[in-house]
Amino acid sequence: MTRVRMRASRALVVFTAFSLIIVLLATTKNRKVPAAPLRPANVLLISNTPATRPTTAPTAAPIVAIAPTTQPSTRPIVIELPPPAPILTPLMEARGKLISDPLSTRRILSDELQVGHFNPAEQDEARELLAKANEQLVFSRRVFRDDPLVTTHTIQPGDRLLKIALGFNITPELLMHINPIKDPKLIRPGQQIKVIRGPFHAVVNKGRFAMDIYLGAPGGPGSTFVTSYRVGLGKDDSTPVGIWKAERKLKNPVYYSPRGEGIIAADDPKNPLGEYRIGLAGVDGSALGKSSYGIHGTIDPSSIGREESMGCIRMRNEDVAVVYELLVEGKSLIVVRD
Repeated sequence: MTRVRMRASRALVVFTAFSLIIVLLATTKNRKVPAAPLRPANVLLISNTPATRPTTAPTAAPIVAIAPTTQPSTRPIVIELPPPAPILTPLMEARGKLISDPLSTRRILSDELQVGHFNPAEQDEARELLAKANEQLVFSRRVFRDDPLVTTHTIQPGDRLLKIALGFNITPELLMHINPIKDPKLIRPGQQIKVIRGPFHAVVNKGRFAMDIYLGAPGGPGSTFVTSYRVGLGKDDSTPVGIWKAERKLKNPVYYSPRGEGIIAADDPKNPLGEYRIGLAGVDGSALGKSSYGIHGTIDPSSIGREESMGCIRMRNEDVAVVYELLVEGKSLIVVRD
């Protein structure tokens, strides 16, 4: 081959190679590379091939998904539960109903006092709550529906307050107090008044220096506690225990002193009986046959809660005025206990 032809052949080879390179570059540029598949943010893709750039088109590699990418919490799961509902004791329940439903307060606490579930402090609170409830139930003009101790009476022609009171075993003074009536002669036919189903009774607890007032019975089964008062008692334990009956009731009593002081008039400031006296007749126990004792006021309020009298039951003047309205001669019992 001549030198000229050899040069022409080389030029042709170079041209052909150059053309192939251009074609390959164009082909590679126009090829669409498939997009990498989307994966969740919390999935880690791990390939089992070495982390080197492949020299050829990548092949599908096995993928292991680990989820979640965050570390699991090691803190305990705390579920906050609502606090348990408080357990209502009878005292709590009765206290909550005192204003809106005093009748329920009386039902709850009267039963509990009778069965003796309360300790001494709870008994005192129960009596205090009952006394407040009965300010509405007994001593006010209001009549509560379903109260078995209270009813109403419509005045009839010819009715007298004393007759009505005796028919319900209560006093005319109490009827005047709770209705209120200023003059018993001014009642009129058709007038409706509140009445209590009596009689009232009293229980004197010598250890507590207290007089508890009841309806229905003097304490125990069948009784309903009404209210309580402080008392003074006989010196050297001289107030006999037992059952007494209310006897002669006197306003502004004259005092006949057994100590040789003579007779002290009703309006004399030295009269130790105050303005009210309720005579007592002993019917049972150590009281049987005794008749010189009574319930009365005092000119010495400091003697209340102490043993200072000659055996009678002393009360504050404002308290004995209420008891005078409650106890009925020949009907009301007074039980004196140690």
